[in-house]
Amino acid sequence: MSEKTNWYEHKEKTKLGYRLMLFTLKVFPAVFMRFLAYIIGFFYWLFGAKARKFSRDFLQTRSKIAGDRKKSTLSHFISFALNLAENVQSWAGKFKFDCVTWQNDDVGDLVKNINSGKGTLLITSHLGNAQMLKGLATLGESGTEKKMSITTIMDSNISAGFGALLKEINKDSAFQIISSNNIGPDTIILLQDRLEKGEVVVIAGDRISANTERFLDVNFLGRPAKLPYGVFLMVSLLNVPTYFIYGVRHKDLTVNPAYDMFVSKNPLDFDCGRKERENRINQTAQTYIQTLEKQALSHPYQWYNFYSFWD
Repeated sequence: MSEKTNWYEHKEKTKLGYRLMLFTLKVFPAVFMRFLAYIIGFFYWLFGAKARKFSRDFLQTRSKIAGDRKKSTLSHFISFALNLAENVQSWAGKFKFDCVTWQNDDVGDLVKNINSGKGTLLITSHLGNAQMLKGLATLGESGTEKKMSITTIMDSNISAGFGALLKEINKDSAFQIISSNNIGPDTIILLQDRLEKGEVVVIAGDRISANTERFLDVNFLGRPAKLPYGVFLMVSLLNVPTYFIYGVRHKDLTVNPAYDMFVSKNPLDFDCGRKERENRINQTAQTYIQTLEKQALSHPYQWYNFYSFWD
């Protein structure tokens, strides 16, 4: 297996960064933590030769299509560090919902669905700040009528440390984690039970995991790429209203962040036969990658997949 093949062989070294920011947040106002992010981003950039290479590859590929000069790998890394700071702020309840602007898209349908007590599936990505959105939601800062209970599906290689850190920041967070490495029939039943109670399930659709055996072929920024089949199979099995959601910083590099939230509802349901279900799984993946590509073109420095996405 080549050194460029998979993201799980090149995990972001974020733990120390989170710890430094958490310490800063406990001692100083939040703005100090955001200034610290510039320093942390510089050190990530300085000592992350492989990640710089993957950053350059992504930015150059994207720039050929967009026709601009957003190719600064340093800006890319600083944006990532700011993302970490905003995660800590939101989990600690120090990032307010009025910093988020909803777009005139499917967000009204999403809010109506949640307010009615229906289960909801959100497909996120590693572009923008899905963690910040989940943090706001679990603290009742979501624009909905009730505080949401969220189950997020994550790779077990990172979920244990992430969960411990989250509880340290906010022990009252209604944020539950399930490992993506052990998804089986029992897991689907558990998720269906939570959805029937009107809860929200969140999973990222842009990364394959170490045990992925089946993929969906897509085109991303003019190059062939793969998405995890299991994520979109799960969409079909759970068969609840599904939304592709992105929270992106209005300005890539700023100490006073404002976010735009974009929501696209999957137009397909899965009340169909098995053959048609496979077609709709593929169609759902294609719709998802199109929304992801649109955001990547608009906000390249908020693309946080520091590995060879296409390989």
